[in-house]
Amino acid sequence: MNPPMDDRRALAEIERFLVRDDPELASRMDALNGQFAEVRSEPRERPHRHDWRWVVAVVVAVVALLGMILTAVLMAPPASRNSETPPPIGRAPAVSVPAR
Repeated sequence: MNPPMDDRRALAEIERFLVRDDPELASRMDALNGQFAEVRSEPRERPHRHDWRWVVAVVVAVVALLGMILTAVLMAPPASRNSETPPPIGRAPAVSVPAR
């Protein structure tokens, strides 16, 4: 069975026992329910919804930040095995020979 249906059925049974065992308390509860029925009929305030543009802007900013971090990590020069001489950066020097 559906759990909410079981809850409703259990609450209905409790109310029946209450009316049978303590009719004075049951009448007070009915009076209170009648007083606050107006409050229930008022429309509820909608929960605050995020503007989709802000959500998109935050997602784009996070993706851009992750892209910059990954670029910095992957473009870093590799650690040299020999601590005395660092590896050359860029192209190796070339000798130009004039053609005759």
